[in-house]
Formats: sequence, structure tokens, C-alpha cells
Amino acid sequence: MKFYARILILLVCQICFCQGPNAKKIDSLLAVIKSTKADTTKCSAYNQISNFYLYSNIEKGVDYAKKGLALANKINWKKGIGLSRMNLAKHQISKGDFDTSMKNLKIAEGIFLAEPDVYNLGGVYNQFGILNANKGKFPDALDYFFKSLKNFEATKGKNTKLNIAVIYQNIANIYNATENFENSVIHYDKSIALFKQLKGEDVSLAMNIASKGTVYQKQKKYVLAIDTLLAAEKILLQTNEKYPLAFVSSWLGSAYLAAERYTLSIEYSKRSLETITEMGDQVLIAATIQNIGHAYLKKGIKSGSNADISLGFENLSKSLEMNKKSGNLELLLNDYKHLSEYYEYKKDFKASLDAHKNFAIYSDSIYNTKNKQSLKNLEDERTIQLNNKQILLNKITLENKERQKWYLIFGIALLGIIGILLFKQSQNRKKTNEKLQLLNTELDEANKAKTRFFSILNHDLRSPVSNLVFFLQLQKESPEMLDEESKKRMQDKTMEGAENLLNSMEDILQWSKSQMENFKPQPKKVAVSSLFEEVRNHFSSEENIRFTFENPESLQLHTDENYLKTIIRNLTGNAVKALRDIENPTITWRAWQENNQTFLSITDNGKGATDHQFRALYDEKEVSGIKSGLGLHLIRDLAKAIDCKIDVYSKIDSGTTITLKLFS
Repeated sequence: MKFYARILILLVCQICFCQGPNAKKIDSLLAVIKSTKADTTKCSAYNQISNFYLYSNIEKGVDYAKKGLALANKINWKKGIGLSRMNLAKHQISKGDFDTSMKNLKIAEGIFLAEPDVYNLGGVYNQFGILNANKGKFPDALDYFFKSLKNFEATKGKNTKLNIAVIYQNIANIYNATENFENSVIHYDKSIALFKQLKGEDVSLAMNIASKGTVYQKQKKYVLAIDTLLAAEKILLQTNEKYPLAFVSSWLGSAYLAAERYTLSIEYSKRSLETITEMGDQVLIAATIQNIGHAYLKKGIKSGSNADISLGFENLSKSLEMNKKSGNLELLLNDYKHLSEYYEYKKDFKASLDAHKNFAIYSDSIYNTKNKQSLKNLEDERTIQLNNKQILLNKITLENKERQKWYLIFGIALLGIIGILLFKQSQNRKKTNEKLQLLNTELDEANKAKTRFFSILNHDLRSPVSNLVFFLQLQKESPEMLDEESKKRMQDKTMEGAENLLNSMEDILQWSKSQMENFKPQPKKVAVSSLFEEVRNHFSSEENIRFTFENPESLQLHTDENYLKTIIRNLTGNAVKALRDIENPTITWRAWQENNQTFLSITDNGKGATDHQFRALYDEKEVSGIKSGLGLHLIRDLAKAIDCKIDVYSKIDSGTTITLKLFS
């Protein structure tokens, strides 16, 4: 019998995952599916159930694999998609739908390569091997099994030893199919040794023992073959696994046929056929029917029973039609061989000759000359194929590298030119930007200097000039209001105020002139007492206000005198305004040091003010009107320039204290 290799390889896929449809396990998984939301656990359960139905119920197996695929696509679980595709391929191989199974395996391979998932990639390569073996492409099958073995050897886990044992079995099957019996037995023994170490693997152990029996059959050691197969059957009878038992029964039918024990051959083959029909594997069914037909034909020819001969012809004809449909060339050539024998017995020599010609055509086809080889030829062909692929790959790689070299040189040169141009452009832009930035800075500083200059003039000169104008108007319009003593006192005050005004104007104009081109602080040592003395003189016309100065430590500062003088003068001017209509108006200047910092404060007992009224001291967006002299704006900008911090404490009807904090 020639179809055993396919049967062996197909079964190995089942052994990897389960030992037949276990109702309890399936019920348990169905409960998980019912109670679990659409996630990876539910998808895995669908795939496990699909595996349980492998060879026992192909349609159910496909249905659950499709459910798993639909869910995996919905939740976009790549691994689940790969597993579902691989499960679909297993069932499609069993049905003989090789093209569709190839497409699904290619998709699964791509997913597991991208992950990467070495373990499941090993499973995909195993399925590729099974597919190619069933198509009669033994070198390709062997190549994939070796890839699978390498992947499983690179993984660690509870199933590693099991998967390696399975791949050894598949490799042994290929050697068996190519009639290299010595190495076939060696690999079966490796697989058997591993399965003996694993608990619950009696079925796998029995199937490897049975596979050795098929080797002995091909070596025409029929007694040893039958004994070995019966030993495997004994193990399987204790497991109650009917599907593996069906395979062994089929092989026993073949062995008894080869040993010319036709009645036992028919008995075992029919026993196997019932279970195999439940599985729905058409190729396997056809092979078993072929066995039954051949056994009936041989038995009838030997006994002269026309009934047996007719049964033989009937079964062989049925097998022929099924194998034509599936395209299994190996089974077809055996159908024609046995039918030629039948027609010869019936003395229909033309039909016998036609059948024999078909047998010869398939026997001499490329399929047989390429794949029915000895082990050495198989290994040599595989080595040659790999070497040819490597040579071609190396040639393509060298050509690509040569092209890449020139592309790289051209690209580097082009990038170099572009880089130089961009660098020059960047340098030119940088120089232009620097010039523009410098011009903008100078223009901005000039504008600020102009604004500050006019602010100072407006603010610091307004009050003295106003006092002078007031006195002159009073003298001109209401001279009768002034007696001689008052007139003399007012004249003295006016002269003193005018002199102070002149001095202030000279200071301001001289300082402003020096600052127009470079409005920056020029720090030097300044005595605090001199600052307050000059400010006191500036406000000498304010006779009704009592000025006090507290400077017990006679402090000195390292700062810009004019900046600080302008700040104090403006703050004092604001305090003077706040004291109008106040009884006993008082302004107190204080100076003291604390933690290496110098503090200057100006306190009045005026009406006080709200925080909003001092907003211009802190908020640069706050704009003061021209009539106010831009006083608070000026104070803020000048204080910022000399690194001076201003704190304000003001309470309505209780007065205001403004504190300057400087680093001395």
C-alpha cells in the first residue's frame, strides 16, 4: 500500500494538539466562550475547539476556526488571526483543498514572522511540510520539517519536547515515503524515545510504533510488520481513541494484503473505513477503498470466486473515480495497476493494456522520478536546491550591493552639494539677521531713551514750574492779599525754588544728554544722605509738610545716582500730592541694612490708595496719561534698570509706605 505516508503525516498534526474530540474539554471551552467577552481568551477557545475536531469532524473544525478568525479580525489580534488561519489550513489539507490551505498558511507565516513568534512559526512550517508531503513534494516537505525542528529547538516550554518528537516522526515519514528505511527507523526511534518520557502520549507512542511496522512491510518483513502493528493496536485499544485505531487498522489491512492473508486484510480495512468515513477525508477514504478492492480481487483470483472479483472491480473503480477527483497520482497509478490485473484475468486484453499504459505513464512521470528517490538522492537534491538558491541569492545580493554602492556615492555627492548650498545660505541669512537684530535693538533703545527723557522732563519739572507760576499769578492778580512780610517771604521762597528748579534742570539736561545714545546705568558709590538732601531741597517750597530722614548707619550704595535720585524724587512728589488737605502732613525717609541688602522707604500719612492705583509699578501694559507725568511708569523702568525691587503698602485713610530693596 502506497498511501500510508499521507495518513501518517496527517495524523501528526492531530497529535500535536489533542487526542480526539474530548466532550468534557469541549464543553468547558464552550462555557468559557459563553461567559467571556470578545477578547483573546474567547478567540483562543474557538481555536482549541477547532483542533479537537481535527479529522473527527472537519466541518465543525472549519466552523470554529472561522469563528476564531472573525473574532481575531474584530479585535485586531494578530496572533489570533495567525492561529485561526493555521487551523483552517489543517482542515483544508485534510479535505484535499491544498490551494486554499497554502494561502492561509502564507498569511499565518507572514504574521508570525512579523511578531516574531518562533513557536507558532514552527507550527506553520510543520503544516507546510504536511501540505507538501500530501502533494508528493517530498524534498520541499523535508525542508519545511527541518525548519520547524529548528524553531521548536529554539523554544522553551512544556510542549517543546512534544513538538520535537512530532517533527522527528514527520521526518521519519518522509524517509519512509522515499524508501530510505534505515534512517526512517532511526527517526521513528528518536520520536518513540521522547514520547516514552511524556505522560499521556500513549496514542503518539503507538502511532510511531505502527509507523515502524509500515517500514517492515515495505522491506517485505511481513510477519515483523504485522506483529509491530498489532503491538501498536494493543496500546490504542486501551486508550479508546477510535481515530488513531482506524489508521492502524488500515495499515494492518495493507500488511495482511501484502502477506496474502486477504480475509484479514478485508476485515481490518472495512473496520477502518467506517471510522475514516466519519472523518470525511476523501483521499484517505479512497485509499482504504482501494485496499479493499485489491484484497477482494486477489482473494477472488486465488479462490476463483466471481463474487469477490466483482467486489474487487467495484471498489477499485470507485477508488479510481475518487482519486481522479482529488488528483492523487500515487493512488491513481495503483488503481490502474490493479485494474489492469483485473482486465487481464477477465481476458479483456485491450482494457488491460490501456490500464497498464496509464499505470506506466504515471510511474514514469516527473512526479515519480523526482520524488520516489533513495534517501541519498533526496538529501542530495535538497542540498543542491539549497545551494542553488544560495548561489542565486548571493549573485542577486552582489548585484544589489554594486548598485547600492553607486547609488550611495551619487547620493552622498548630491547631499554634499545640497549641504554646502544650505550652509552658505544659512550663513548669509544669519549675518543678515544679526544686522537686522542689531538695528532693531538700537532703534528700540533709542525710542526708550527718548520716551524716558521726556518723561523725566515732564514729571520732574512740572511741580516746581507750577509753584513758580502760581506765585507769579498770585502776585499779579491779587497783590492786595500779600502784606510786606508775606511778600518778602514768598519772594525768598520763589527765588529758592527757582534756584532749585534751575539746578534740577541742569542736572536733568546734563544727565539726559549723556544718556541719549546709551541709556544705561552707570553705578558708583553714592551716599544715601546726599540723595535725600538733594530731594529735600527740590521740595523746599512745601513748607507745610514736615520731612524727616532716618539714616542711623550713614549708608552708602553702589548704584546709579541719577536713576535712584529720579526714583526718590518721583516717589516723594507722589507723596506730596497725597498729603493735600491732610492735617499734620509728614513724609518720612528711612534707610537701613538687613541681610546684605539696603532698604530705602518713603512713608506718608496721606489718604492711602488701592492696589489698582499702583498697578503701573508692576504691569508694563498699564499706560499712564501725559498729565500724570508717567511717574509710576518711569519709576518702574528705572528701578528695573538698577535691579531695584519695589514693595508698596497702602491703607485707605492711613497712609502709604513704598520700600526700595537694593543690593549695596
